[in-house]
Amino acid sequence: MIKQVIVMNLQDKCFGPNLETIKNNMKTRLESLNGQVAGMISLTVHADCLNTSTSDVFVEIMFEDEEGLKSLKSNEDYNAATKDVVVPFVDSRTHVEFEV
Repeated sequence: MIKQVIVMNLQDKCFGPNLETIKNNMKTRLESLNGQVAGMISLTVHADCLNTSTSDVFVEIMFEDEEGLKSLKSNEDYNAATKDVVVPFVDSRTHVEFEV
């Protein structure tokens, strides 16, 4: 199995009255992809990071194998979701993949 971890920092403009809505929309939209992407076992968004964290949103994705990871990157639903709820709000994003 392959695990991908994505860590994101939100743009400064997000920190205001709409912060929880932005985080909830990100969580709901991305997690709705569970069962929709070939080779992806699970996708979990942690948008409730502690104040001591140096990032704002943490995503864990499990794949059957590297082909599953590759299929996510070309999946239309995933790309549409990230375009709608990630790209407009994220300042920086980093990720790592590894075998488990």
